Amino acid sequence: MRALRVLQQRDEAIRARVARDVEDRLGEGNLESLALAAHAAMERETTRAQGTGARAPACSAGCSYCCHVHAHATLPEILAVAAWLRRSLAPEALFALKERLARHVADVEPLSDEERWAARIPCALLDERGYCSVHEARPLRCRAFHSCSADDCRDAFEGRTDALPPRAALLARAADAVEAGYDRALLAAGIDASGHRLEVGLLRALERTAP
Repeated sequence: MRALRVLQQRDEAIRARVARDVEDRLGEGNLESLALAAHAAMERETTRAQGTGARAPACSAGCSYCCHVHAHATLPEILAVAAWLRRSLAPEALFALKERLARHVADVEPLSDEERWAARIPCALLDERGYCSVHEARPLRCRAFHSCSADDCRDAFEGRTDALPPRAALLARAADAVEAGYDRALLAAGIDASGHRLEVGLLRALERTAP
C-alpha cells in the first residue's frame, strides 16, 4: 500500500508541475505556447522516469508501426504543429503538404480506428523513410506512446498477434500524468481539452492560413 501511495503522490506532483507550466504560458496570448509547455514537460518527466529505473523504450527513428492509426491532439497542439510547419517549410513544400493532407483526409476520415489499422494506412506526416516529418512538434499522444519490443510491434502490424506491445509502467504513468496536468490547466482556463484527429485538424488549420 505504501508503494502505491508513493506512486500516486508522484503522479499528482507531475500533474501539478505540468499544470503550473501551462498556466504560466497563458499570458502569452497564443494557444500554441500552451502545447509547447506541455511538450517540454513530457520530455522532462519521461526522462526523469527513465532515470528512476523505468525500462527503456525500443522505439527508434523510422520505426513507424504505430503510426498507422488515427492520431489525436488538442487544438493547441494542432496549432503548434501548423505553426512549426509554416516556419519550417518553403511555400511550395507547404502547398504540396496541404495537397497530400487533403487527399489523405478524404481517404481516412470515414474510417474508424479499427478500420484504419486494418487498412494499414500510414500517417500523412510520415516521410518516405518512415520518419515523422513533424517529430519536433508532435502531439502528446505521439510522445507518450511507446513500446519495449519492436518485434512485438512488428508482429502486431503484420497481423500475427492482437496483443498490445509491452510498455514501461513507470514511463506510462509519467506520460499519463503529464497529459492529465495539461488537461487540468486547459480546463481551468476554459479551453477545450478534447482530442481531435490530427490530420483533419491540421488540414483545416493550414487552410485558414494559406502561404
